[in-house]
Amino acid sequence: MVVYLGSLSILASWVAYLYYEDQKNSLLEKAHLEMRYKAMSINAKLEYYHTHQSEQFTFYEDGYDIALYDNQRNLIASTFIDHTIDFSKLFYNDEIDYYLVETLHKEYLDVKYIIIKKVIDVDKLNGIIKEMGLVALYSFSFILFVALLLSKIMLSPIKKSITSLTKFMKDATHEMNTPISTILMSYEHMDKGNLSTKQLRSLDRIDIATKTLSSLYRDLSFASFHDYIQYEDTPIDVKEVILERVKYMDTLIQFKELHITTTLVDKTINMDKRKLILIIDNLLSNAIKFSKKDGHIEVKLTEQYFSVKDNGIGISKEDQQSIFKRFKSTNSLHGGFGVGLDIVNQICKEYHIQIELDSEPSKGSEFKLIWSNNKKNN
Repeated sequence: MVVYLGSLSILASWVAYLYYEDQKNSLLEKAHLEMRYKAMSINAKLEYYHTHQSEQFTFYEDGYDIALYDNQRNLIASTFIDHTIDFSKLFYNDEIDYYLVETLHKEYLDVKYIIIKKVIDVDKLNGIIKEMGLVALYSFSFILFVALLLSKIMLSPIKKSITSLTKFMKDATHEMNTPISTILMSYEHMDKGNLSTKQLRSLDRIDIATKTLSSLYRDLSFASFHDYIQYEDTPIDVKEVILERVKYMDTLIQFKELHITTTLVDKTINMDKRKLILIIDNLLSNAIKFSKKDGHIEVKLTEQYFSVKDNGIGISKEDQQSIFKRFKSTNSLHGGFGVGLDIVNQICKEYHIQIELDSEPSKGSEFKLIWSNNKKNN
């Protein structure tokens, strides 16, 4: 709509300028013709006085000032205060005063030049500007109405799609809760002592799939219902939460034969624990998902920052520009809803945590969260 209004405004301004110049030129052309007519009328009077051999002559034209000069450009007579005349120009202006320099081919009473001075009616020009202003006001109102109407029509399918997608996310999230909880509970209470290696391997896959679904459930819950959930900031031991989440994902780490190292110091921040878990889980799960088999993940916590580094597929410079936007997946081969990093970005903005991304395709990625000095994070 901005492009539409801007382009039409520029076009309208250009048309208005051309219209104003056209009206102004028409007004000046009309004044020019009238001044020439007056000069011819004065020349006829001079001829009359010359024919009757009268050395006394008078001239007066209402609305005009007149001056007569001889062939040496010496003033003979004038109805206005002497003014320096530019004899090199036939028609020119000095602010709102316009001058016509008429050169006579045949001299009468020694008059060679007739100077006509006229003040252009500024009210007419102001009237043109006022008229243009009213036209511009009504035109802009009409254009704005059309722009709003068109934007509503064009955005309607997008709004419907967003509404449908949001409804799907809410419905899917609601339906996922019960089966995920049931599977996790059943897995935790299952007797694994009498199972074969093959059966344990199958259980590991169930554990991985269920925890992946559980992580997705938490992401979709936050995206769909975070405005309705009551959150409470409390002092949290970040180191303890990181170790807890690494242990939670141990099955997935072992399944991909990844090596993970942790370098952690004691760090306490003021945050809702559920939001901190969302941040850590998303960064860890992405590192695990995009790491190659037998890869390495490094998790580091200092007083200044928290970082997760992997040596996986990496992220291109183009994708880095939009990776934190919702529904933007980092790699089409690995799928994903593209909500995880959007959630990380939202939470970090809320707590004034700065995100730094260092990544190169085929060499891996490092996400670094720099703690803010804001009291909310101390």
